[in-house]
Amino acid sequence: MTSCLGLWRVSAFCALTLCGTVVAVAQSPAPLVSTPTTSGRALIAAAEHHFKRGEEAFRNGQFEDARQCFAQARAVLEQAPAELRAGQDVQAYAFELQGRIELLHTGLRQAALAAGQGTYRDELAALDISRISARPMGELDMSNFDFKFTVTAQVYQFMNFYTTGRGRITMERGLIRSGRYREMAERIFAEEGVPKDLIWLAQVESVWQPRALSFAKARGIWQFIPGTGTRFGLRQDAYMDERVAPEASTRAAARYLKFLHNYFAGDWLLAMAAYNCGERNVERAIERCGYADFWELHQRGLLPRETQNYVPAILAVIAIAKNHRQYGFDVTPEPPMQYETFPLDSPTSLAVAADLLQVPVSELSTLNPELHRALAPAGFSLKLPVGTRERFAVAYAALTPQDRLGAAVTPTLAESRPAVAPRYTTRNARTTGRRYRTRY
Repeated sequence: MTSCLGLWRVSAFCALTLCGTVVAVAQSPAPLVSTPTTSGRALIAAAEHHFKRGEEAFRNGQFEDARQCFAQARAVLEQAPAELRAGQDVQAYAFELQGRIELLHTGLRQAALAAGQGTYRDELAALDISRISARPMGELDMSNFDFKFTVTAQVYQFMNFYTTGRGRITMERGLIRSGRYREMAERIFAEEGVPKDLIWLAQVESVWQPRALSFAKARGIWQFIPGTGTRFGLRQDAYMDERVAPEASTRAAARYLKFLHNYFAGDWLLAMAAYNCGERNVERAIERCGYADFWELHQRGLLPRETQNYVPAILAVIAIAKNHRQYGFDVTPEPPMQYETFPLDSPTSLAVAADLLQVPVSELSTLNPELHRALAPAGFSLKLPVGTRERFAVAYAALTPQDRLGAAVTPTLAESRPAVAPRYTTRNARTTGRRYRTRY
């Protein structure tokens, strides 16, 4: 009864937020400090304390503070001794807590979408496909897929959603826009040992938009959050954000998927699920279920709604993209993005570079979307229109470092930073595989 009342109260807060009823407060929640707990009851009380603070911050429109409080609530449980976490009451509370937080996040996504913000993946989190027909338009030929998977009713439902439902426009836009990046993505995925079919994960993540930004601050075609971007070597500073750079972020996405594939003992569906919600969340679901099988986790409702939609949506997109004309998409993809690169000796204004090339600044901005402002740092490989590199090199060499800045403000940061070394660990896939039963 208490749980039901709690969920009703959270739903009410979501409704208040969606209706725009937000009460402003003068102060943010005070910094939270974890305290050691010695019993399951104390552990639950400590986590609930942080959740309540987050709930209050959410109600008052302080969404960033709310996220931090929710993260603190999860951390209290995750960092507790194993014997406390194993308690039945703690496990039940952890499951309930995840549901309450997820409900609030759903309300936040819906509010962002209502305001015209967020990405397609945000919409996916709130999508209910239960009323969409699961009748297949035809049998899938699995022989031409790069990896094996089981086709379920959910895959057919998403195929119908993308071909005859309101997802058709999104699918069509993605098929057209993908032409700019598909050749590059397939090459990089092949080099990294990842199935080329998985490039269509970008369709579900961002509909192939380099500047896509989600409510959770995930960015770029592959929707990296800041921490994961840093973990896989993407530079993020006052000059640039490589999460927005198509080639650099595609390389990072391929390496992240390969890492997750190894982490989950060679299972690409679990790797995709973890790409969406994090490897630890998938691992917790497996521990509760006992099976390292995505469809089993899906059937038992152990993953977030977004993740449960995410994987079958990707499989449906792959199936359609492999033979889009069969499904009624008579589209012509955009031509591949082509460019030449030139390493800069000193900070350079894009306006100056555009003037040397006699092209609009917007053309250089499109080729170099990772730059925060119209100023490229020293050491940056500036992407130039095809056929202009030699002419640019001659004109650029004739300018002094001060002339290259043009009217731009002199940078206050160091002219360049060392590349961020990827920070992630490997895990013995066989060890992971032995921990759980596997279904085929």
